[in-house]
Amino acid sequence: MAKINLLPHRQERRREQLSAFILVCIVVAGLAMFLVMAWNSEVGSQLDLQNQRNQYIDNETSKLDTDIKTIDDLQKRKNDLLKRMKVIQELQGRRPVIVRIFDEMVRVTPDGVYLTDFERQGDSFHIEGIAKANNDVSTLMRNIQASPWFKNASLKNVHALSDNTSTISDDSSHKSQFSMDFALQIPDLVGVDKSGSQGLKQSGTGKAGGK
Repeated sequence: MAKINLLPHRQERRREQLSAFILVCIVVAGLAMFLVMAWNSEVGSQLDLQNQRNQYIDNETSKLDTDIKTIDDLQKRKNDLLKRMKVIQELQGRRPVIVRIFDEMVRVTPDGVYLTDFERQGDSFHIEGIAKANNDVSTLMRNIQASPWFKNASLKNVHALSDNTSTISDDSSHKSQFSMDFALQIPDLVGVDKSGSQGLKQSGTGKAGGK
């Protein structure tokens, strides 16, 4: 019986299988590299897109910050203008009161009393003056207390004044120098006559005056 040598055939088959395996490995490696490159490209695109979004958000945030600062500045200017308008309105509202205060002082000051000093701090007043007699000082105090515009009259000082130091040029004696404090009150005009005074008394014969 003849013998057949199969060794060369087996070696050839092994070489073919090895070549096929190597080819498969190459294909798989190439496919894997392609997938990795594609994944990297997609991730890079997503990162670029997210960076663009973040930059857009940062830009819009900066714009909003600028707008907020502008709004704050405008609000501050508005508040300043409102404060100034309020001050102006208060001053305009006080003008008639100031005029009425001086008018009322003329009304409450009796004949024989001459005011030499008139000071105001807020709603408080301080006056100094010369009276022909102590009764004139008492009358002034009662008139201030009875006035709807004033309250809390308080005599701080009164003393006799010699004729040679007096600014009143007449023959009256017993002149007095005095100082007095009182406060402002805004009256309820109901029941007050047009002159703004009620029951004011006049005493003496001189003309009241002041500065």
